[in-house]
Amino acid sequence: QQPELARTFASIPNNVAIVTNGTAILGLGNIGPVAGMPVMEGKALLFHRLAGINGFPILVDSTDPDVVVAAVRAIAPTFGAIKLEDIRAPECFEIEERLDADLDIPVLHDDQHGTAVVVLAALLSISRITGLHLHDAKMGLVGLGAAGSGIQRLLNAYGVRSIVGADVNQEMARRFEAAGGRAVDLEGVMASSEVVVATTGVPRLIDVEMVREGQVILALSNPDPEIDPDEAVAAGAVFAADGRSVNNAMAFPGLFRGALDARASCINDAMKVAASQTIARHAPEGDLVPS
Repeated sequence: QQPELARTFASIPNNVAIVTNGTAILGLGNIGPVAGMPVMEGKALLFHRLAGINGFPILVDSTDPDVVVAAVRAIAPTFGAIKLEDIRAPECFEIEERLDADLDIPVLHDDQHGTAVVVLAALLSISRITGLHLHDAKMGLVGLGAAGSGIQRLLNAYGVRSIVGADVNQEMARRFEAAGGRAVDLEGVMASSEVVVATTGVPRLIDVEMVREGQVILALSNPDPEIDPDEAVAAGAVFAADGRSVNNAMAFPGLFRGALDARASCINDAMKVAASQTIARHAPEGDLVPS
């Protein structure tokens, strides 16, 4: 008779589903949901240890977006929020959009938006240290899949005006341009950008000869970056980092904690920007983000 009492007497508002179909598992690709279970368990541990959230790994054995959406819809009453994890592009975009529209709880694809929050935090720190004006900076994205798409969206929301991007997948390039970016090739990104963010999953993709003096390079693919940060700095980059330090584990536990505590129905761009600003504010002197 009083459904709202579930928030008081049940664990629902502190439960988050960590949903994957195993199509884009960290550094390994499409290995299936069961092989991806250790990554989901790791995310659940981070939720518990860092934010006191009950994270439940949910493996969906299907690559069909309709099946994934139906499965999550059916179990959604158990949870206060849904965290989509390691689902490949472009299916991840459709799945997130449909679930976000259908459910009255937050739905967030972490590979897109968790990564974007930490990238923006790192860039805010860089702008503070170097005087770089992000709104006017020439931004370059290498890799326009889930992470690249989320980064583009958040940078646009923050007010960055100029973003070029490269991806071998033409569908991703078309999506990027439809969202206001300009698609070029890898050499074009490296030649024209003051800040380069790479999320391709391809180790050593960026040659040291491509690095320009004074560039900022965030090579974020795990476990092996597109270019070693030390090599990038030796080649002239003013700052360089990889995915071990600029990592979405710094964002998603607190982002979900805040959304659950606020009883939010979604996690919007303003919340992501606020999270980025908070992370940057806690970065030790000389570092881009906290440890």
